[in-house]
Amino acid sequence: MTPANYLRLRRKASGLTLEQVAKRLMPRAGFRPMVVAFLRVLETDGCTAKHRDHIDRLTSVFPLDTDVYYQLVNDPADKMPRICSGCGCSAYDPCKNGDEVCGFVAPDACNRCLGETAEREAA
Repeated sequence: MTPANYLRLRRKASGLTLEQVAKRLMPRAGFRPMVVAFLRVLETDGCTAKHRDHIDRLTSVFPLDTDVYYQLVNDPADKMPRICSGCGCSAYDPCKNGDEVCGFVAPDACNRCLGETAEREAA
C-alpha cells in the first residue's frame, strides 16, 4: 500500500470528494482550487507530504492515522501495518459504525468491506 493510496482510500471511505475536503480545510473559496490541487498531488503515487502538519490537518476532516501514513512513507515493506485494501482502515484507525469497530477477516480486508462486497454479489 502506498501513502497516496492510503489517503485516497480513507477519504473515499468517508464519502468525501477532494472538493469537499478542500471546502472543510479552506473556508475562503478563492484558495480552494489550490487545496484541491495539493490534495490531488498527495493522492498521486510517488508523492508524499513533507510536513507532518499537512497530514495532521486532514485528520480533522476524515479519519486516518498520521503514524500509519508515515510508516508507509518511511518503513520497509515487511514492517507495514495491516491495512484494508477496500477502505484503508487499520488496527490504528478502524472503521466505526456507532459503537462497533471493524476487524480483519482476510489478510487485506476488514469485515465491513468484505460484507459490502458480499451484499453486492448477492444482489
